[in-house]
Amino acid sequence: MITEAEINQEQRYLDLFCDYLYKNMGIHIEKNKRNLLSQKLVKLINESDVKSLGEYYHFIVAPSITEKQKTLKNRFIDTITIHKTNFFRENNHFEFLKRNIDQIIDASPTVRATRELRVWSSACSTGEEAYTLSMLLKEILPRDINAKILATDISPQSIHKALTGLYKFGPEDYITNYYISKYFSKNEDSWVITDEIKNNVTFRLFNLMEPFPFRNPFDIIFCRNVMIYFDREVQEKLVNNFYSSLSDNGLLFIGHSESLIQVKHNFIYHEPTIYKKLCKQKNKS
Repeated sequence: MITEAEINQEQRYLDLFCDYLYKNMGIHIEKNKRNLLSQKLVKLINESDVKSLGEYYHFIVAPSITEKQKTLKNRFIDTITIHKTNFFRENNHFEFLKRNIDQIIDASPTVRATRELRVWSSACSTGEEAYTLSMLLKEILPRDINAKILATDISPQSIHKALTGLYKFGPEDYITNYYISKYFSKNEDSWVITDEIKNNVTFRLFNLMEPFPFRNPFDIIFCRNVMIYFDREVQEKLVNNFYSSLSDNGLLFIGHSESLIQVKHNFIYHEPTIYKKLCKQKNKS
């Protein structure tokens, strides 16, 4: 068994892990958070048959060819990244959509062309945010318009749980009995979301640090409580990628603990934690 003291003696490899996390996931490990990283690495190494921090590092950074490498890397990602989420978390965003859905539809060139409202839950964790959007849009969209929701996360374990659609509700969940009774069915001591809601959501593994592969723009992007783990340079790159991925008049929702005040971007401030991409003005001939 390796100890935290032994890990902390390997400063070179701790530096390499911090560098790897920043370059590949955008996660900036501040000096006062390195002890937490050490604790997580101790847990990961002792769960495996790896004998040292250096050996473990080389398994993580190498291309995942063998099943062992894939398992170790997936477990590393699941442990290092944050998976805090709930249904209807930061509910003012969903209330905003309720109040403004008609204007959002009218302003969307995507809806006019395809009768689809395209939404991206960009760090969906275990799926609560994406399924909240699916339920809400089922309630408020006109019948002739479909919601098309993409939900992505870097964590394989989180995506796997999201795909099951199986949840237990606690006091931290803000979902009402109305939504539970209408869109869930009981499964022993848990609740499973209905196919009606699941079928509107496509889950995919995706690292926000990678080039965005999307051919069609989104009307709405949610990226909440993620950028607090990034430095300003990474935040700026990500926000401008979101801007490019939105249709004209599209909306970006960020977390209540986040702000774009010190980030260079082209969004227009709409209201706290909500930003808008304005329609490009056509040149008059």
